[in-house]
Amino acid sequence: MSFIQKTPKLFLAMFINTIKQAIEKFKLLQKGDRVLLAISGGLDSVALLEVFCLLQKEYKLSLFVSHYDHKIRKNSYKDAMFVYQLCKQKSIPFFYTASPVPLYAKREKLSLEMAGRELRYRLWYFLAKKYDLQRVALAHHLDDLAEEVFLKIIRGTGKRGLSGIPIKREDLIIRPFLFVSKEEIRRFVEERGLKWVEDPTNNDLRFVRNKVRHLLIPYLEQNFNKNIKQNLKKVALIIAEEEELIEDLAKKHYEKLKSFDGKNIRLKLYDLKQLSTTLRKRIYFLVFQEINLPLFRVSFSHIENLERLLTKHVKGPVYLPGDYIAYRGPGYLAFSKKVFNLPFFELEIKTEGEYLLPNQEILKVYKIKTSEIKKTPLVMCFSAKKLSFPFIIRNRKPGDKVFIPSLGHKKLKKFFQEKGIPHHLRDQVLIIEHEGKIIAVWGIYIAPAYRPKEDEEVLVLEVFPLK
Repeated sequence: MSFIQKTPKLFLAMFINTIKQAIEKFKLLQKGDRVLLAISGGLDSVALLEVFCLLQKEYKLSLFVSHYDHKIRKNSYKDAMFVYQLCKQKSIPFFYTASPVPLYAKREKLSLEMAGRELRYRLWYFLAKKYDLQRVALAHHLDDLAEEVFLKIIRGTGKRGLSGIPIKREDLIIRPFLFVSKEEIRRFVEERGLKWVEDPTNNDLRFVRNKVRHLLIPYLEQNFNKNIKQNLKKVALIIAEEEELIEDLAKKHYEKLKSFDGKNIRLKLYDLKQLSTTLRKRIYFLVFQEINLPLFRVSFSHIENLERLLTKHVKGPVYLPGDYIAYRGPGYLAFSKKVFNLPFFELEIKTEGEYLLPNQEILKVYKIKTSEIKKTPLVMCFSAKKLSFPFIIRNRKPGDKVFIPSLGHKKLKKFFQEKGIPHHLRDQVLIIEHEGKIIAVWGIYIAPAYRPKEDEEVLVLEVFPLK
């Protein structure tokens, strides 16, 4: 129930108490946290800054402010200066970032809203990592929650979308204002005598969100139910609690299913297929989070294509947002960065050292003892006596054959097929050639004569991503 009609002193106390209750119930803060506040200079974010300054001593917080200038409006720099002055008055470190969101939106074929959101999230994650920040606080409130539910219904959503905006995301993003209304925030700002800047784009009806805010919700409140926002909050809370249970269960399965081959995340195919569709879809999103794929670009069709990939009727790969792909291998479903066709290359290895490969990797060649061997997908080990310098590192070429003892020579193409190497990855596989013969295929095969024996010097080939 709203407490907007209370006396100023009682209102302020109840407003702060409501936010503290959300903080405690959902564990949004811990004492001593370093918190980044996303401040645009608008009414909501100015209130967020004020509230955190009031709570700073109680929670022993270190506060930082981030302002993102989208370069959509000509006078947007004035907003940045306004926030800078606020931070200067309060002695809070200020991070200013500006980039032309319209250009990025055009290049990536996104709406202005989606492009701005993607760039902001990238910035927040970058700052959190660089400055060891435990939380990023956003000023989304109850009205935003209602708008988001309607937007997701309009665009098409499942049950998860009806929970609206999560109050906490990945233990980093927090929204402590989610259960107070815009009206209550406005009164708080006015009672505290605070100033803010108005963003005219918030009233621009070219944006669907603004149509929902200024046309749809007022119409529903006037003609159907004046308490629609509060009712949506109740529904969102119920669904959010159920979603949290599903999320926890999905995380437990994900840890059992996943492995990392040095480049890609792999999920055990058989075990994945045994799970319910609901859990599988949630696990896909856990993969997306781990590889930093932009979640807001993921559509229903992407998820459906992943589901089809589990059957043998679809070979794949499935192309995902952000230059990622998913493909099916022997016994696994893999997620990786999109692989582009690699032209034929051939590199002569004459001595130990580091070599630059054309697929944005570094090959390191060195010798060790057998006892020091590292067993990872990024390492191949050979008998130093057998594999002498020089030898060749290359990718495949027409007519390649590999000799398999007891089976004789086999075409490399057929060998790849038998090993389940997806067609789009075959040009990326490194071939080791010695004295005119293929003696190893990276990660798949080493000729028995070249395998190291106990107490023998080992020649190691190790691959590192080029940073």
